[in-house]
Amino acid sequence: MIKIQSGILKGKSLPLPDPKKVRPTSAKVRSAVMNMLQKDLPGSVFWDLFSGSGAVGLEAYSRGASRVLFLDRDRSLLTALERWIFREIPDHASHFSFKVSDAASSLDSALPTLPPSILFLDPPYHYPDWPGLLNALCGGGIVGANCLMVLEYHHKDSLPWGSLPDWGCQILSHHNYGESGVSLLAPSTR
Repeated sequence: MIKIQSGILKGKSLPLPDPKKVRPTSAKVRSAVMNMLQKDLPGSVFWDLFSGSGAVGLEAYSRGASRVLFLDRDRSLLTALERWIFREIPDHASHFSFKVSDAASSLDSALPTLPPSILFLDPPYHYPDWPGLLNALCGGGIVGANCLMVLEYHHKDSLPWGSLPDWGCQILSHHNYGESGVSLLAPSTR
């Protein structure tokens, strides 16, 4: 089981998805990410891309995000998450939306009416298309002037850090937690 660690949903348990399909963000990394974002979470629109179990988006909502978009290409994961929300926290269900989509190839068609103020990206380790994904987000107009991006990746993965300035983004911080690397990015104008 995955437990929500803090906020209004503290203690709620999510079922652990099939480990062949999902590598949930560890409790330690979720806590570190939420601590990085604590002043930006209240009232935010949080997009959880490659959402898997949904634990990160739920933790963000629990700590103050006003809306959460869960995006994943696996329909069964999103269906299970949506059912859990309607069963366990039905009074909060209107704050969540779900989109079955591949984040890198169809972000332009995945846009809901509310643009993100925080994007969390946690593709599978050794994800092959970080350049395409970050270009679509940063260069494609999805990331607004005040948007923050949190990237979780295998600490040995090669990300296109040198291209970020061309896409109008800057790195605010890097952290390693075991095998996970976590980077906080923002538009250069922020």
